[in-house]
Amino acid sequence: MGKSHFEATSEKIEKYLSGIDRAQSAKALAEDLGMTTSLVYNTLRLMEVFNKVLKVKRGGRNYYLPHGVYDEGQISALLPPKKVKPEPRRKSILRSQRRSKLHVQKNFLEKHLSTIRAQSSSFEGPSALAMIGLNQIDLVDETVEVDIDLQEVQEVQEVQETDAEEEKFETPITSEPFATIQYLPKNVRRLTRGQTKHLKEQLKFLDGYDRIESLKTVFARLSALEKHKYGRILYFSMGTNPWDYVQKVTIDPSISDFMFLPNIELKRWASWKDFMRGLKEPRISYGKDQYDKIIDQFIETDHKLVEITVENRKANYINLILNKRIDERGLEEQVKASFVSDWVYLEKVE
Repeated sequence: MGKSHFEATSEKIEKYLSGIDRAQSAKALAEDLGMTTSLVYNTLRLMEVFNKVLKVKRGGRNYYLPHGVYDEGQISALLPPKKVKPEPRRKSILRSQRRSKLHVQKNFLEKHLSTIRAQSSSFEGPSALAMIGLNQIDLVDETVEVDIDLQEVQEVQEVQETDAEEEKFETPITSEPFATIQYLPKNVRRLTRGQTKHLKEQLKFLDGYDRIESLKTVFARLSALEKHKYGRILYFSMGTNPWDYVQKVTIDPSISDFMFLPNIELKRWASWKDFMRGLKEPRISYGKDQYDKIIDQFIETDHKLVEITVENRKANYINLILNKRIDERGLEEQVKASFVSDWVYLEKVE
């Protein structure tokens, strides 16, 4: 059987990471391997679950390394160097000059000052300076100095850019309310209990599975089932009553394209096992005649004790078979078999 899409992709990523002496981000891996960033990102998350890769964060970005290969010192050396924090600079921010709330508009003030001066000169009113405190119309200049750590600003920007970049990756499983069972499309079919269990086994390690874990009934499109696949669009529900609510579930095509029905999976696994069986060396079988021949040859010799070895057989098994043949042939008074650790012995009885 051929390997699943996840197995093939994870092997490529694992082999590539083992062949380079540096940590890589998901985007860099996708560019180097010629894959989509979404596929690499989702595969890395699964590989992290199965302890195949190690995720390390440096400077607001995630990097990946082979799991269990490097110690902490080596991991630090394989990551991109940390940026040297510059000396904090003081940056002055000069706010524009502003008038106090007590100030009056200039044209309004000039108009009334001229009126007061005219009254003062004719002794018809109080002194203008006594009426208006000129210190209230002075302009106020305010300069505020603020300490800005440019390194911290830069790190915050990098984290925000990384978060925005990771938000672009599609969630492997997305779900949304659909309607009730009675409004399902006519081109869907209900999965059997075995097919539902098999489907959930493939989805349980993906993000978004927690929203559909408790739903026990699944409907798939007939067009996908005819191709022996579950398809990209599925409908999950608690039961089969017309009033039961339905969740419409969409699976990332990089995963759904390689999700086959269990009967096809069994056939693919069987063909794969047959293929692997042909690569193994054939095991030599030994019948009763071979063990009888060993016993007869020992009896005919003058040796009282010999060591016996049989290829591809363990000592306790050889000892068991020899003693069984000795008992069945009635040779207990002539010869016996024994074993110590990995060695088997035939001994003549005196």
